[in-house]
Amino acid sequence: MKNRLLTLYTLFLILCLSAIAKEKDNSGQIEDLLWKAEEMLKADPSKAIYYSNSAIAEAQKTENKSYITMAQAILGEAYMNQGDFNMGFEVLTNAMETCPADCLQIQAHIYLHLSGAYLKLRDLNQAAAYVDKATDIYRKLNDSLNLARCYNSQGLVYIQVPDNIHAEQYFKEALDINRKMNNTKSVAANLNNLCLYEGDTPEKINMLYEAINLNRSFGNIWSLGENYNNLGTQYYYARDYNKALAALDTAMDFSKQINAKELISDNYRYKSWVYEAKKDYQQAYRYLLQLYETEKELLAINEMRQIELNIIQKRLRDKEQQMILQEQAFQIRNLHLWIYIAILIGIALFLALSYSVYHYRHQKKMQLLEASQQLKNQEKELMALKLKQTEHEAENTQLELEHNRKELTNLAFFISSRNNLLTGIQTKLKEGYKLSGPEAERHIRSVNAYISQFDTQSTETELLIDEINGQFIQKLSLLHPNLSKNEQRLASLLRIGLSTKEIASIINSTPKTVNMARYRLRKHLNLETDDSLTEYMNSI
Repeated sequence: MKNRLLTLYTLFLILCLSAIAKEKDNSGQIEDLLWKAEEMLKADPSKAIYYSNSAIAEAQKTENKSYITMAQAILGEAYMNQGDFNMGFEVLTNAMETCPADCLQIQAHIYLHLSGAYLKLRDLNQAAAYVDKATDIYRKLNDSLNLARCYNSQGLVYIQVPDNIHAEQYFKEALDINRKMNNTKSVAANLNNLCLYEGDTPEKINMLYEAINLNRSFGNIWSLGENYNNLGTQYYYARDYNKALAALDTAMDFSKQINAKELISDNYRYKSWVYEAKKDYQQAYRYLLQLYETEKELLAINEMRQIELNIIQKRLRDKEQQMILQEQAFQIRNLHLWIYIAILIGIALFLALSYSVYHYRHQKKMQLLEASQQLKNQEKELMALKLKQTEHEAENTQLELEHNRKELTNLAFFISSRNNLLTGIQTKLKEGYKLSGPEAERHIRSVNAYISQFDTQSTETELLIDEINGQFIQKLSLLHPNLSKNEQRLASLLRIGLSTKEIASIINSTPKTVNMARYRLRKHLNLETDDSLTEYMNSI
């Protein structure tokens, strides 16, 4: 009996391990298919559709909703790259319905592609709303690479507005992030999108060649078709029509390889522009007819799927409404539970508060009395501080008055001594009128000595002026460090309101020289003609 039980347990364990191994193998196979589908999105959308459908089939066997949703998101983008926008919209809508609520990364991925689908349908409000949702999720997840994809999508929305300035800002932000993260595939996409409009043509042509080189290395045929279409338009803007046609021919080759209807339609449009510019109206008309036929085909597909699209949109709205109702019901249940808990807590708190209310009120009253006393003490301290401040201000005012009085007294003394000296020189000169010979020579020497004594006094006075105005000169030097000593001294004399004649008398010069010095000082101070030099000195 024991041997039978052991055998059964061993068989059960083997079966469990086999199931786990099979599930792991299946997960690896699904991830491999998803990776291949992602790689083929810009290389060959038809292959991306094949790999995505294969991944969906394998994921449905394991009922793994995360894998199913991711495969549907890639499938929707592949359909859009192939020009089947309504099919892409349908698949992306189904993906959003099946996406687990906790898979934020996949939700954001779907929002981003739904934005692209609405952009193709020219519904810019919905396109902007979905890219904003994706941006909020990637910011919360701190996902820089996918945030760059959001910036790229926002730029595409602004292109349709059109608002090329904001579009370029978003494209450049995305490009900076992708270059820093060395995400070369996205760098190629950003470079291409920066060339979707006119302006800075030589720079944009260089960007497109960089994008072409990158996409060649990855084998992205769809992207190469788009690159060469944009290169043709940039050469068209540069009026190099031969190069424009050569680039558009190359774009057509790539577009036909993968039957990219949207790229083919754009190619016909751009060729009609070029031939019209070359005044070859017959060829321009021929490509316009082809453009018309292609767009008519795309519109026919849209008309066939319009009813289905409306049904899908209604399903989406119903699903959203159902989710809202479920969320509201859940919130109501939670609210009832919290109400019961709150009632119990309220009863307990009431009993506890009833016991402590008197004690609390008494403490509150004591605290209010203490606070009132503290407030009175603080008011007294504030009054004392204000009184001290007033006393300090009065002392400072008194010191300033004494300083000014001393300054004016010294200057008045200097002017008085200068006047006395001039009077003395005049008297001595008059006395010398009657002298001659050796007596006149001695008299002239005594006059010269008298003048020398005055020069010494003048130097001492200048030093005194510099000392009195030391603080002013220090501030003036900080504001205008290139002023000379003589200009600083002139500024000091102007500050106390001396006239040109008085200044000339003090510095032993002429009024004309003083006026020239004033002019140079004004120029060094960068003062306007209407500005007062004296008022400027007083402001310092």
